[in-house]
Parts: sequence; structure tokens; C-alpha cells
Amino acid sequence: MKISCLLFVFVFFGLNGYGQNKSPYKLRLWVDMPVTVAGAGLSYVGLGILKNKPLLDSATVAGLNPDQINKFDRGATRQFNHNASLYADIALYSSFALPGLLMINDNINNEALKVGALYLETMAVMGVAYTWGVSATHRKRPYVYNPDVDFGKKLRKGTTNSLYAGHPAAAAAAAFFAAKVFSDYNPDSRLKPYIWSAAIIPPAIVAYYRYKDGQHFPTDILIGIPLGAAIGILVPQLHKVSDKTNLSLIPTYKGILLSYTFNKKIRN
Repeated sequence: MKISCLLFVFVFFGLNGYGQNKSPYKLRLWVDMPVTVAGAGLSYVGLGILKNKPLLDSATVAGLNPDQINKFDRGATRQFNHNASLYADIALYSSFALPGLLMINDNINNEALKVGALYLETMAVMGVAYTWGVSATHRKRPYVYNPDVDFGKKLRKGTTNSLYAGHPAAAAAAAFFAAKVFSDYNPDSRLKPYIWSAAIIPPAIVAYYRYKDGQHFPTDILIGIPLGAAIGILVPQLHKVSDKTNLSLIPTYKGILLSYTFNKKIRN
């Protein structure tokens, strides 16, 4: 653990001087390191809370009726494909690897440490948003309403973690992070429209199989994907270096201040 922390500090100390001349991002050790470490820690604590949510009792499960669900979401209560869970996991883990493809780009591969640190921070924020967000909700998963699903499965942990869709959200955070970073390092690239369009595909695939597995309602997905995409875009944007604008996080004794400044160039 100590070695990992020292390595983390070493990496952050070297980031801002690495490829600084053309880098669109600036990292600050005194902000980004605490945010990432705190995010990881809070995610771990939140995961524990998530795992210890109260279980459903037999009487509650026996009294559930799919007709209680709104018409838009009701179709999810008829879904339960045993293979869908595996496919969803494969798609999710593949999504996590997408930012690694950025290293193929010549404008990015010499800043692997900086981009990697940004990605860690992004996923740490996503972890907090998921674990603490879902811990605060108690929406039953669609399969709990499905009469074809084994009754014992409905009494296990995780049955009230439907809202919101965490797998699609995490996939969206990774995919849109990759699109955002590529665009910032290659502002004039003709590939940008295609990269941004393709970013929705990984979370959509994950969402489809999570739906087919009876894990989420459509409304869970419609909340999860935009939230994950927003995190994947916003974290890099907060570190963006610009001649015209500067958006940054500044710790204060009352919390964290979001600072937005406009710098006007003076012409002689």
C-alpha cells in the first residue's frame, strides 16, 4: 500500500512537466491526488453499504405484481436470459479498455501518465456516484417481478439495486472519456464526429444485455448512461487548459469551489 501511494505521488509530480508544451490538460497534485484517493476510498465504503442493504422478505416478494410497474418499464419484468449477464460483463470490461486505445494516437501516447491519471480520477468519481447513489435507492430489479425466476434468487443481495443502471453508467464514463480526450488532443481531426458517435455503442450494448438479464428497467438505463457520460466528459474538462477559459476545482475550508475564469488576450 505504501509503495502504491509513493508511486502515485511520483507519477503526479511528473505529470505537469511531461509533454507540457502541447498538452490540453493540467493536473494539480494537491487537488487531483486527494480527489482520486478519496474517490477510491469512498467507493470502497459505499460498496460495503451497498452490499449490506436490507434483503427482501418472502412475503414482500410473493405479493409483487408486474402490473404495479408503469407501462414503459413493464416489459423488463419479462426478461431473464442466463447468458445475458456474461455478455454484459464482457462488454463492460471491454469498455474499460477503450481509453487504452488512445495510446495509438501520436498526440496522446507521449502523455500516457497524464491521461492514465485522468482516467483513474474519472472512474473514482464514477465509483462514488454509483455506490452512494444506488445505496440511497431501493428500487427492485425487474427479475424480482418475473414468475419464471427462481424464488430463492429474489431473496439474495442486490435485488434492490435497480436504480440506477451502474454497468451502463460505468461503460459510458469510459467510452465518453476516450472520446473527450481524443477530441481535446486532436481538435482538428476529421474523426471526431465518428468517435463521439461511436462512444454510445459500448454503454448501449451493456445496457441491452443488462436489460435482457432482467437487471434494469429502461428508466434505470436512461438515468445511468447520461450520468456516466457526463462524468466521463466533465472530469477531463475540469482539467482543460485554454487561452480563453479556465475551469478548475479549488479546495477551500468550506468545501470545494468550482472556479470559471475568462482570460482575454491583449493585442498591441
